[in-house]
Amino acid sequence: MKQLTRITLSLLLVGIVSLSSFGFVSAQDDMMTPVCDSTLITMLYIAENDYGFQSEMMDLSTFDKGRYAELFEEMMAMMDDEEMMDDEEMMDDEMADEEMMDDEEMMDDMMLPIGNIDGEDEACTALREELDTFFYDTFTMMGDMGSE
Repeated sequence: MKQLTRITLSLLLVGIVSLSSFGFVSAQDDMMTPVCDSTLITMLYIAENDYGFQSEMMDLSTFDKGRYAELFEEMMAMMDDEEMMDDEEMMDDEMADEEMMDDEEMMDDMMLPIGNIDGEDEACTALREELDTFFYDTFTMMGDMGSE
């Protein structure tokens, strides 16, 4: 009888430890997957799909895309099928980026505050700031190209 009680208690203890460690792993997975608001994820999709945005600061594949996940997957599949930008186009883009630096310094005083959300994940805040800068640079460059 004592042996049966020991076995039962041992199995119960193993079960509790297993469930606890599973819960811990799940919590770690959740911490590694930033969940942002749908507006930010929509802006990310537009930036990537329409303007070729690629984050220089973080791995965007870790972000929860929610109902937009399928759109991101389709976009990535299409990108795999397309050819990469050739070296000459990349050099032109880099030169345009360098020219934009002077304009950015002049515009710092005229910038509106970025619309951060209280209590949001730090990764979401960083992405929001990066997208804001990206869109500003992209649209300013497009305006400069039209005036030439």
